[in-house]
Amino acid sequence: MPAGMSFALSSGVRFIAGGIEETGVPGLPIFRGLDEADRQILSAWLSRVGSVGGRSRGIDVAMDLSVRPWGVSGEGAIIGVFEPGQDRASWLIVGHGSGWTLARCADGFVSDVMSSLPAVLMLIDADRAAAEPF
Repeated sequence: MPAGMSFALSSGVRFIAGGIEETGVPGLPIFRGLDEADRQILSAWLSRVGSVGGRSRGIDVAMDLSVRPWGVSGEGAIIGVFEPGQDRASWLIVGHGSGWTLARCADGFVSDVMSSLPAVLMLIDADRAAAEPF
């Protein structure tokens, strides 16, 4: 597994549809919708901002949410970025075609379409820097 990508990426997710049937979505060690260059960019970013030696630097895991059990498919990427101790994503990175957008889950902010994954990751870095106490 690439550096900086948590075990949670490959462990999978289980959904209970209507309280009756449980459906599994296998975790993927690679992110669908990302080319090799973007996978390397994401991996390097996660290594920089993720946990090291049990000490968190602000990001717990990034999870591929592109594959969903209710039959929605297509080209593109949806990546949930989780902070330590949170059971919901703090940010969603959405890539489609040549555009990238960031949604901040806490307040519903959605960025303009950006031209690259690194530009979106810089927005997350800026959010995190603004939230740090002085």
